Amino acid sequence: MKKIFFTALVGAMMISCSRDNDDTGSVTNDTSILPTKMTYSETNGKIVYTFSYNGNKLMKITDGFYDEIFTYTRDLITSINYTAGKSFVFNYDSNGNLISEKYVNYNTDKIKTSEYNITYTINGSTVTAQSVAKYYSQSDEVLSITSNITYTLDEKKRPIKKVVVYEKKDIINNITYRGTNTFTFQYPNHHGFSENIKGMDKLYYSYFAFGINRAEDLNYPVAYRVYLPFSYFKEEMYVTRLYPAGIPSPHGFATDEGKIEYVVNAHNYPTRIKYKFKSGSGEFESTTNDGYFTVEYNK
Repeated sequence: MKKIFFTALVGAMMISCSRDNDDTGSVTNDTSILPTKMTYSETNGKIVYTFSYNGNKLMKITDGFYDEIFTYTRDLITSINYTAGKSFVFNYDSNGNLISEKYVNYNTDKIKTSEYNITYTINGSTVTAQSVAKYYSQSDEVLSITSNITYTLDEKKRPIKKVVVYEKKDIINNITYRGTNTFTFQYPNHHGFSENIKGMDKLYYSYFAFGINRAEDLNYPVAYRVYLPFSYFKEEMYVTRLYPAGIPSPHGFATDEGKIEYVVNAHNYPTRIKYKFKSGSGEFESTTNDGYFTVEYNK
């Protein structure tokens, strides 16, 4: 069952991260703790990702078939290149704030299939962004989505609210959909698995941090690696479809909701991560094929 939640690969006891009962006060954070292996397991098998470093800088993630190569400029991550045909480029201001991001995807024939160009403006705990996404077909047709995004950040500069106002256009530039998606996020008090990786904290509101393909299929987490340690999330979707003449059809509204359960180790870092989603019955249920992540560290 596919969940529409708005798509990358990139927190010992069982706890359901209920937003208020986690405690890190008695544990001193060792910032040299780094993830070395992450395994995604489901009923059909598993995928193992291995992390390589130079100090606290992440150099490469590999699953034995494809690699993700990280490039730094001083202490900032400036690009990520995937042998599978994807790439990210990041730019920052003089204070180290992310101000632009570009994502490009190519197919196996090295033909560009999609790209995102995002610019960010920072004003205290508020970040505004303009995003233009383009999807290319083999016949040189282009579909586009233009979005204005507003993030509200917590004291760690992680998004706690995200409002996306967007328009979709067809190949002849007619507006076909208008919509607003409102997201709320909550976090546990324990550590996130990636928080000690150099430069990762500068990407918390990036498209990359939310995970490749997250926008399309959150119910199948093997499609991405989410670097933000959510404990709870909710999306409220409001959309209007426009006929070719620009006449709006009846409005549509939907809500998606989920939580993440963690197992943490003695250092309060997650060793098991499992996503659950609220079903029609109102219960939180496991994802497709009962998938979950396990994480190993260097200490």
